[in-house]
Amino acid sequence: MPALHRVPWIGRPGKDPETRFGPNGKKAVHIRLAVSNCWKSKVGQAREYTEWVNGKAWERLGEICQPYRHKGSFI
Repeated sequence: MPALHRVPWIGRPGKDPETRFGPNGKKAVHIRLAVSNCWKSKVGQAREYTEWVNGKAWERLGEICQPYRHKGSFI
């Protein structure tokens, strides 16, 4: 049995969520999230790194979160 890993991400969507339907009719909302990390280097210079994370919300959870998530909002 595969393990389920949950990771909390905090960031901003790069575009509005996309709604798709699978072959069996299941609804899925796809969100592409920009997650940034800021720190200071050893010499004191500010650094920032942005990573893009893909996420999905299935069925009812997707219906709940889709109207409140749009490009640039904070998640």
